[in-house]
Amino acid sequence: MKKQFNRREFLKLSGAAFLGWAASGVVPALADVSIPQELAPAPKPWGRVISWGAQAVRESPSAKSELVKWLSHDTVIPLVAMTVGEAPWANNPTWYLTEEGYVHSGYIQPVEQTLQTAFPTVVNAPGFWVEVCVPYAEARWKPGGAYVARKLYYETVYRVVAAVQDEAGEWWYQLQEGITWSPGPYVLAKTVRHIAPLDVAPLSPGRTDKWIEIKLKDQILTCYEDTTPVFSTPLASGVWDTPTPRGEFKVLYKRHTQRMIGDDYDLSGVPFPTYFTSSGVAIHGTYWHNDFCRPHSHGCLNVPSQAARWVFRWTDPVVPYSEHTLVTGAASGTRVVVSY
Repeated sequence: MKKQFNRREFLKLSGAAFLGWAASGVVPALADVSIPQELAPAPKPWGRVISWGAQAVRESPSAKSELVKWLSHDTVIPLVAMTVGEAPWANNPTWYLTEEGYVHSGYIQPVEQTLQTAFPTVVNAPGFWVEVCVPYAEARWKPGGAYVARKLYYETVYRVVAAVQDEAGEWWYQLQEGITWSPGPYVLAKTVRHIAPLDVAPLSPGRTDKWIEIKLKDQILTCYEDTTPVFSTPLASGVWDTPTPRGEFKVLYKRHTQRMIGDDYDLSGVPFPTYFTSSGVAIHGTYWHNDFCRPHSHGCLNVPSQAARWVFRWTDPVVPYSEHTLVTGAASGTRVVVSY
């Protein structure tokens, strides 16, 4: 049996599922999309528990069903499949099937565990960009050191400025940007994936008719070239006391990565922020929740990390690979329209 969802409802089912289309630059037609009622493939083979509070595994995809067990922060579990169940709150009915039952998707980060077997060991100034390719990597203040300075989470981004071997022959990368302004801690080279210049090369370069539409009511971001939508992704905007500003803006500056610090958060390696207000509101990748289509942020627009990379590549100004930040006058930045 199949259940029919219109396009808006479908976008709310799973940011990861929709991102498969979005990453290719193809937006589904406005006609209804047929979604099988049965299980769908999981977005990634593994899931990391994001929340600091325990997450419940249940017998069926409903918060009312029998509790199987609790999962603690940073527990990594296999994801067997995903399905649409009973939403514990509005806008997110997506559940993941694990080996022991169902867990709601909102605070499970789909991840990979792909240790690198080949990686650069020569680092020329100013270095190169990497993203974490395991559920979390452990940053240490010296190669092979016993003390873990910080956990670096899947798809967070950093600049590598040096490569050294420890006494056991393991290669370590020293990191900068996204974690410290000067050369900082070290991470095992095999736990991060090299981001080549081609991976962040501009998309549709030279076009002057690009613009971004943000619909806060629908929690959807859509990129246009003239009147043609070329990319779309679900988002999570600012909560009631730190709302995302409405109006018409221009992209002011962009970064490959950013460590974002506030009164109640300290987030390293936030991927590919695209800033469009002087107060620092940005479109950026997200790894501290997987609960798009409802407000979550301090004013920024949280999107899946691969969506943030796409927006970073497509918008103007173009950030050279060698630079961390590029600031532009508002006249040359891509237009961003935020409305309810």
